[in-house]
Amino acid sequence: MVAEGRRLVMDALEAGVNVKALLVAEDSTGALDPVLQAATRRGVTVETAPRRAFNELADTETPSGVLAVVEWRPKTLADLALERHATLLVLDAVQDPGNVGGMIRTAYALGAAATVALDGTADPGAHKVLRAAMGAAFRHPVVEARWAAFAAFAQDNDVAIWAACQGREPPEGRPDRLALVVGNEGAGLRPEVIAAAARQVGVPMQPGAESLNAATAAAILLYEVTRGRR
Repeated sequence: MVAEGRRLVMDALEAGVNVKALLVAEDSTGALDPVLQAATRRGVTVETAPRRAFNELADTETPSGVLAVVEWRPKTLADLALERHATLLVLDAVQDPGNVGGMIRTAYALGAAATVALDGTADPGAHKVLRAAMGAAFRHPVVEARWAAFAAFAQDNDVAIWAACQGREPPEGRPDRLALVVGNEGAGLRPEVIAAAARQVGVPMQPGAESLNAATAAAILLYEVTRGRR
């Protein structure tokens, strides 16, 4: 996969991800000295290209002049070893890449054990997701799984499932191991998730207020269930 931009490339280098090579626009090497120094310390191959050629390869509107080929892939449920008070943020068919990246960033910041992307969720390795995650995906476990497999994993590992639903009461207390599931921006959670949930929780809002952005709701609810456990 490709990581683009000074911040994201530096995050990949500092997090110890396997960076295969860097491509740098030849007119921006001075501004990129810290990135290039980090790459040199890691023994990463660095190539330069004319600015016009670089811009044709870049995905952003105003490229900063560096991109990296990075070996990164989501983990599996078998990779997770949950501690006693673990919290998982689970995304049920969340399709907006910015929301998915923002949720991964929030889960990392608030100390969640992992973010689980269920089937139908935007690709966690997509450039827009990684950019929105601000490097968190390189430091925080991101898992891909189908719902049936995750439901079995939760049962086998004593993980209680809480479903984020509009119009429900805010979370109070919590079980030792918890999976907070946030649904699709338009359709919400699939019926199977709601049926499997031990509890439905929500964010109280003023009468007449529209539903919150999925990433915003996830951040509020995740803060509530992780505070005091971090």
